[in-house]
Amino acid sequence: MAVRKPVKAYGSQILAEFIACRAELLSHRDQLETLLREGLVRCGLELKSLNSYQFEPIGVTVIAIIGESHVALHTYPEDRHLSLDIFTCSPGSPGPRRLLAFLQAQLEPELVRSKELTRGLSVELLQTDYITDFSRNSFDVRYHIQREVLRQRTEHQQLVIIDNPDFGRMLFLDQELQIAEVDAERYHQALLAPLQGRPLTRCAILGGGDGGVLRALLTGSVQEVFLVDIDPGVIAAARAHLPMICGTAFEDPRTRLVIAEACDFLRVNRGFDAIVCDLTTAPERLAHASKASYFPALFQQISKCLNPGGQLVLQVGSELDRQSHAAASTWLSPYFVELRFEAAWIPSFCEAWLFGSATKA
Repeated sequence: MAVRKPVKAYGSQILAEFIACRAELLSHRDQLETLLREGLVRCGLELKSLNSYQFEPIGVTVIAIIGESHVALHTYPEDRHLSLDIFTCSPGSPGPRRLLAFLQAQLEPELVRSKELTRGLSVELLQTDYITDFSRNSFDVRYHIQREVLRQRTEHQQLVIIDNPDFGRMLFLDQELQIAEVDAERYHQALLAPLQGRPLTRCAILGGGDGGVLRALLTGSVQEVFLVDIDPGVIAAARAHLPMICGTAFEDPRTRLVIAEACDFLRVNRGFDAIVCDLTTAPERLAHASKASYFPALFQQISKCLNPGGQLVLQVGSELDRQSHAAASTWLSPYFVELRFEAAWIPSFCEAWLFGSATKA
């Protein structure tokens, strides 16, 4: 009787994400090719061939065939992000780790996430019982999937809705938690608190395609609310699967749904008493811009759209993200006064979230 021999590892693979890199390199195909060639030589990895492609409007992929296997990198300049894949059929070889260190030194990412896989053995690449929210802080949060309600790629982003034993129905966009059933009201109260007691006739919500902020705002005496979201897929998913969050807000006669990028909407609309900015943590990706160019332009447009004394409320992100907090203050100051920031603990986020308010200057 033949005895099956155990499977042996054929190699190792390093997968890495470089977050917040030097932006000037990520858009230039020639410079990235040169950088990779230099790194391969320095790290003792034999280059067989190299190919690359410049995407429009931005983004570069470079693939090198090396003596041991391959190296591939892809850039997202609008988010200062680079994804790296180094595969070698020589387990234990120091070359791949040296190349990882070399590229890290040259691209200067603020944060690196990496995993090393042994290839040839059984590898579980897709976890079906957990979903991980990858923050830019020093930790990630993993949520148990009791039931996957919906998983789809919309025109703009990856959308996942799950049921969790503790947090109930949860919405993720590009693996970032947006809202959870159990504490949606807590989130909405923290975001909208500065508007309490203010007479509001006409308001706009930027983002918020799950409908939760819309529902909360409509509980007041407001006469007209524009909900502006770039992704109709999010609104459709909320209507079908998040009734506990959006209720019947989309059908309210005071609601005006607009499918558009926020800045595009603001350029042609005026006369709001308040604007709620409930965009994702990286809306500039969908606008193919950098944070440094997107947010100052956004806040300038918001200021122009508000009535005298009009109010802006917004979510700023994790309380631990001090860099984003400082940037928000800098970008808001030319157009607004009475800037205030308050932190609120959001249990499903597993951290405190920062909310801001400002008055049109």
